[in-house]
Amino acid sequence: MNDNARLDYDAFTSLLEEHNMVATAAEVHGVICGLICGGMAKDDARWQQHFNDLLNDGFGLPAELKKAVNLLFYRVYEDLLSQHRLELLMPDDDQPLDERLDAMMEWAGAFLAGFGVVQQELNKASPELQEMIQDISNITQVSGEFEQEDEESEAAYTVLYEHLKLGATLAFEEFGKGQPAPRRPTLH
Repeated sequence: MNDNARLDYDAFTSLLEEHNMVATAAEVHGVICGLICGGMAKDDARWQQHFNDLLNDGFGLPAELKKAVNLLFYRVYEDLLSQHRLELLMPDDDQPLDERLDAMMEWAGAFLAGFGVVQQELNKASPELQEMIQDISNITQVSGEFEQEDEESEAAYTVLYEHLKLGATLAFEEFGKGQPAPRRPTLH
């Protein structure tokens, strides 16, 4: 698997399945976005333990999967820094709407989990971000609202997708770009 393929939903899903991970590609991406948007610094290796705790029962990842997840972490961080490049790791638009919606709900729940692990002072967030976090929470429960696959449902899906991207961007602007990992004091 080449590095570009690591951002392909199906390829990432296959890699997860190959290593017996029960998490989905959307969940992996959501947790990573949540950790970064909650304030995890790019050079703070603690994000890996948070990731493992949330998606792998605290166990480390096999080498190939760890490499892919690390690449994804740095790619997401750079995408958020560029402000308008972030795309969520979701099934392609040619997949059935219910599959894409399930992935979106998984992403939203995973984002909130990752965000909550790092950022525990949501009361310090702007009212806009607090409302956005509530909206993301609501998105985790929207499946019943999409009864049929039609233009209206596709348009609603697109609105929710863009709303998630906006929420992640807003959270990153307020809490992201975390502080560097704390330095350990030198013992003499």
